This record gives sequence, structure tokens and C-alpha cells, in this order.
Amino acid sequence: MVLVDVLETHLDEAAFRWVQWEQALEAPDFNLPDTAAREERLAAHLHGLVLGGAEAADAVLWPALDAGDVEQITAAAYVLLAQGHVEAILNLMQGDVPETREALRRAVELSGAPGLGARLLPLLKRDAPSLQSLLVEALAFRHEAPPELLLRYILHDEPRPRMAALCASPALPEEPLRRHLPQLLESENAGIRAAAMEAGLSSGARITWEACRQTVRARDAHTPQAMVLLALFGTDADTALLVDLLGSREMRPHVLWALGFSGRRVAMEACLTLLEEPSVARLAGEAFSAMTGLRLEGLHALPPGEHPEPLEQQEDPDADLTLKPEDGLPWPCRDAVESWWNEARPRFQSEGRYLNGQPLNGLGLLDALTHGPMRRRHVLARELAIRTQGQHRIPTRAFTQRQWAALAQARAACAHLRLLPLERTLR
Repeated sequence: MVLVDVLETHLDEAAFRWVQWEQALEAPDFNLPDTAAREERLAAHLHGLVLGGAEAADAVLWPALDAGDVEQITAAAYVLLAQGHVEAILNLMQGDVPETREALRRAVELSGAPGLGARLLPLLKRDAPSLQSLLVEALAFRHEAPPELLLRYILHDEPRPRMAALCASPALPEEPLRRHLPQLLESENAGIRAAAMEAGLSSGARITWEACRQTVRARDAHTPQAMVLLALFGTDADTALLVDLLGSREMRPHVLWALGFSGRRVAMEACLTLLEEPSVARLAGEAFSAMTGLRLEGLHALPPGEHPEPLEQQEDPDADLTLKPEDGLPWPCRDAVESWWNEARPRFQSEGRYLNGQPLNGLGLLDALTHGPMRRRHVLARELAIRTQGQHRIPTRAFTQRQWAALAQARAACAHLRLLPLERTLR
């Protein structure tokens, strides 16, 4: 007989460790091995609940689905799926509480319950738009959505399944590409438009690249997503376009995030000019470090507790004080970084693209996906997926065992991948 208080402790700890694991997926100071270590502690408590069997289900798991917080619901649902309660969990996904539905979706995405993907497909026939959205997202995340299903949902009335289908689709066939891509690229929904850009680029459609450039020039609500694509796949001229956008204080954080993926010398030097700008100094340092390989530590970072003098500004009572992943980044020491750059600059060619201080190629991209900061891996995984026309997708928000498997498969196939500007290959 398992003591109920032991089961409750396992559930509380599992919920806490789940939060920590999700945070690690977005952290600037965690890599994949670090995240795997944090995941092991989560797995230990989930396993303890699985071993609790029916007693755990009755005493703590089912009650948590009704009264627990979001993380407890996700952890409890994950364990119940592992115990074989698949049908009950899938039925609960049709509930009325959005937070509960989202927590259950996350459990379904990550679950290794045998045959789960096949049991999701029949539920799509139910006339419940919110459920269909969750199911399409879960199937896409699990890489278990049939191509014909994705094609059907690309034109769904609801934005969420549309976005999920677009992001998960391999290269689109010629007919739907020609017929539907233009209207998707002009969508008023920022998520649909960004997903259509990625799907179009994966399919080699030149119209997509022109739409991406136009969006960046327009500086509208869709610009941040388009800027990242321009940085990943553009030319020196495209990077120069992004550098020009640094003049907009409002756009500056988004521009710096994008520039860090361009890997070009003009972007490195643009980042240097902002290393003492308090509002973006850490983002500029992160981008510079990602491109050049300089680690912002020791002499190249300000001592703990020190930072540039803040700009004078009026207190904003409505300001968002929520901690962001970038809040954990180091403050760069501009003088030391500039001194390093004066010596290192000659080895960075103006026409090249660099990652971690090395000319970027397929092997370097895969190494960054294996050892790089977690929060940057999501973008690098999108680059790999687009360049391989959707054949190699690293599930950067899945459990690490699945990520390792995808990386091993991609390494064998993509080590010699050429990372040319996309305009040379589009039709």
C-alpha cells in the first residue's frame, strides 16, 4: 500500500519540476545536456506516480484534474496516459476550461502512450472547433499528422489549426502552393502569415521571399517574425536592411534578436554600438556572442550587480514586470569586448556567415542545436527544417530523448548541408 502523502509529494514535486523543465527550454544559460539533467528529476517523480497505479490515480491524479493548477493537471494527465487512461483524457480535452484543455494538450503532445497518435485522428471528426485545434497541434507536435490532413487544415476556418498545419507541412505540392499561398501570405493574422512564410520558404516559392522583404520594410505587426527569416536566409543587403531598423527604439529588441542569427560582420559591429544601451545591452551582447563565439564572462562581462547607468525615464505604472528569459543574460563590458573585437575582426570575412565564431555550415548548425543555448535552438531548428524542406525537424520543446534521436538522424543526413542565401535556390 502506497501512502497518500507520498503520492501527493510526488505530484507536487512533478508539477514544480515541470515548471522548471519548461523554463529550461527557453533559458539562455541552459543547453540540451543541462535540460536533460533537469528532466531526469521530473521523470523520477512522474515514474513514482506511474508505479502508484490505481491508488495514485484515485487518490491524487483524478482529483488534480479538477482542482489542481495547470502544471499539476499536465503532470497528472501525463501519468494517467502512461497508465492507460487514454480515452478518458481525450474526452476531457473537450471541456469548457481553456487552461485545462491546454494543459491536457501538452500532456498529449509529450506522452509516449502506445498508439496515442492513431487514437487522436478519429476525434477530428467531431464538430468541436476548439478540440480540433488542440488535436491538430498535438498531432503536428508529435510528427504524426498525415500530409493529407495537414493540407486540409491549411485552409481551416480557425487560425490555430491553420498555423499548426502550415508549420508541420513538408514542401507543399505545386497546386495548393500556387492556389493558396498568396492569400495566406496576406492574412491579417500575424501567426498565419508567419507560418505561411515558413511553409512557402520550405517549398521554395520565391513569392514568399518577396513577401518577407516587404513585411520587414513595412514595419508592421508581422515584422519580428519576418526579420528572423530575413536574417537566416538573406544576403548582406538583407542584413543591412535589418541594421537600419536599429534606429527604431521600439523595434530594437526584435532587430537584435534577428541579427544574432544572421552571422554577418556588419551585424556584429552593429551590436557593438549598443553594448552600453541599458534597454538592449544584454540582447546586443547575446547576439554578438552567438555570432563571434566570444563568451561574455570574466573580463568581458560586468561584475555581478553592475550594469550601465539606466536612461532617465518616467515610471510606468502599467509596465510589464514579468521576468523574461533575457533577464538572465550577462551585462557585457563594452571596453573589454571592443578590445577583443579589434584583434579578432580580421578573421571574420565581410561576406561570410558565422555561428559561434566559425564559418557556418551544416555541421556547425547541428553542433549549435546539440550544444547551444536552449532559447536560440528553436530558431536554428526552423532554419534546418526549412533548408531540408521539412524533412528534418528537431522538436526543441519535446523531451530530450526525442530531441537526441532527431539530431542523430539529422546529423547523418545534413552534415554537408550548404547554407546559401535562399534567393539563389527559389523558383
